[in-house]
Amino acid sequence: MPIQDPSVITRRRTTLGHFVDAANLLTLSGLASSIAAITFALNAEYAAAGISLVLAIGFDNIDGPVAKRTHGRTDDDRAFGANLDTVADMVTAGVALGVVLLSYGGFGVAYYPGALVLGVAVAMRLSYFSVHGLDEASPTYTGLPADLAVLAFAATMLLDGPMPLGAFRALLYGVAVVLAALMVSPLRVRKLTGRWYYALTTVAVALATAHAARILL
Repeated sequence: MPIQDPSVITRRRTTLGHFVDAANLLTLSGLASSIAAITFALNAEYAAAGISLVLAIGFDNIDGPVAKRTHGRTDDDRAFGANLDTVADMVTAGVALGVVLLSYGGFGVAYYPGALVLGVAVAMRLSYFSVHGLDEASPTYTGLPADLAVLAFAATMLLDGPMPLGAFRALLYGVAVVLAALMVSPLRVRKLTGRWYYALTTVAVALATAHAARILL
């Protein structure tokens, strides 16, 4: 077994040492929002769950730019942050969406395949990009990004109420399956940078506001 340089060992951060990092704190805030969404879904508080899902995506969209602008981050810091972000994305898109779908279906066995398909698709997508990375030079992503899938799911949740419950459940199930397929498809999706990034932020704020209105009205 190779002997590691003691100077390298002393410079390595502890697990909690990575907590003192602005980007990681934002990622963890997104994780907390996803856990809140799961909690609200388990209690059938769907408007609050929708807000929490949108918040999770908001934090996810901020942590990357903050990480790039943070000086003094080592390769280990960047690798840790990337892995933490992947875990948080798995909870948001792969677990929370499935729990919301299951909750709408009264946790009936018929809704389990839909939740499973979502979880598998997100796990496969995140694993693929963890190994192969992103093509920074390309103006597009391969497959539907998980954050867009979450926003589309949260937007569909707004039809709970305007639509008959049975029809809405069928629609949400279908949307979940379609989103799962798109996430692992070869579809080319334009990267949302510049004005498109701000447009996405506007959409996220509008979704959160619409879900909040459902609580207040």
